[in-house]
Amino acid sequence: MNNPSAKTPAGIFRRLLAVFYDSILIVGIYMSFVILITYLNGKALESDIEKIFLQLSFVIIAIGFFCYFWKVNNGQTLGMQVWKIRLISEDEANIKTKTMILRSFYSIFFTILLFSNFVYMFFNKEKKTLGDKLSKTEIVRSY
Repeated sequence: MNNPSAKTPAGIFRRLLAVFYDSILIVGIYMSFVILITYLNGKALESDIEKIFLQLSFVIIAIGFFCYFWKVNNGQTLGMQVWKIRLISEDEANIKTKTMILRSFYSIFFTILLFSNFVYMFFNKEKKTLGDKLSKTEIVRSY
């Protein structure tokens, strides 16, 4: 009955839980990074430029996390493995690193904008987020 070749779009519940799991991991990695930078600097980063550096480094770490796991785990982060979903391209070809970076950036950007990345899912029948639509990828159930 379950056909692994069939593309069943992942629902919002699974996607949000996978993002929650992954965000816990990303925050842990980021906290370790901040502790290391603080230790190497000898004091906390407090100037405006240092704060901008920390904010940009968070985005870079998040994008790096997603791209790394999508690349080495066949389109799945650790959270996606738990909830049995994975990233594929619309044409089912191998996803290029550039596409992964763009998808991560779009998803982060539109999620920051009033969670509009996920709100878009309710207005299209394909259950795609804005990040999916712009990067020509999709999140599907994996069996």
